[in-house]
Amino acid sequence: MRGNPLHSGVTGTNHTQRESTRTTHRPGAAEPDTPVPAVSAIVSHLQQLRAAVSEPDSAAEALGAVLIGGQNPAAMARAAGVAIAEEYAVLALAVVPETPAHADHIRTDAHRLTRIRRAVSASCGPGTLPLLGALGGTVLIPADDLDDPVPSGLLVRLRQAARGPVSIVAVPSLIDSIPQSTQLAHELLDVVHRLRYAPGLYHFEDLTLEYQLTRPGAATAHLSRTLEPIIGHPDLVKTLRRHIDNNFHRQQTARALNIHSNTVDYRLRRVKDLTGLDPYRLTDLWHLQSALVAHMYRHADPELRHSDIAAALD
Repeated sequence: MRGNPLHSGVTGTNHTQRESTRTTHRPGAAEPDTPVPAVSAIVSHLQQLRAAVSEPDSAAEALGAVLIGGQNPAAMARAAGVAIAEEYAVLALAVVPETPAHADHIRTDAHRLTRIRRAVSASCGPGTLPLLGALGGTVLIPADDLDDPVPSGLLVRLRQAARGPVSIVAVPSLIDSIPQSTQLAHELLDVVHRLRYAPGLYHFEDLTLEYQLTRPGAATAHLSRTLEPIIGHPDLVKTLRRHIDNNFHRQQTARALNIHSNTVDYRLRRVKDLTGLDPYRLTDLWHLQSALVAHMYRHADPELRHSDIAAALD
């Protein structure tokens, strides 16, 4: 998905796109009433198998949890009668609350969760494995021999079910890479949130640049500091962001900000004077664009909500 501010286009995760991808316990004395770990694992496994046989919805959730946890799904899949695919689309999704109080309401809204689960079930094909809460979660969609396994109507159905904005990030994965791909998908969802991108559906390739620019390191810190001279001038930052978002068309930027085009030129010249980087020079603009991504990610408010995102983009 494109058209977001800054869009030019797991730390240490060895994830690639689908086209190119295909604790030990130390013995010791245990309390008399406490099962040893091996017994606890067996009991847990048996409970999961019973759930897989008795409840189809519980079976799908349990099987999804097994794959995300990097465990062997064979026994549970047989018990549930679910075919395991070789490739999946790993979806990280979030219902975007308007306020913290709204988030608390959503979290306790059992009917909303039921609607969200039904929306996933109605949109996605057999073998889909959802692991969901009222504020979002992870969905594994079988992707064998499909160019895009994410159903076209999924986002609309989820918006209707959640009765509000929804953000989704889809990452292709081979079955053995699902734990790493799940982590990556949720990290990318965090990038969407921190950079104040509009709610919607994003694929891995939509966010590769932003993901790389927001990984911790000396280069990211240096990029973020590039904007320090203009951070105290919100009008300059907003004009620069709008200028980039409007593909560098000053007239469109002026209309979006309800100012004269000469004011756009003046503000961009001020950006040049304060940062030493010229927004009208391609290489400098690329540097400024990258700096905006790094700075916004590092300094994002963790409590940022959809209402704040909408206000920031107006």
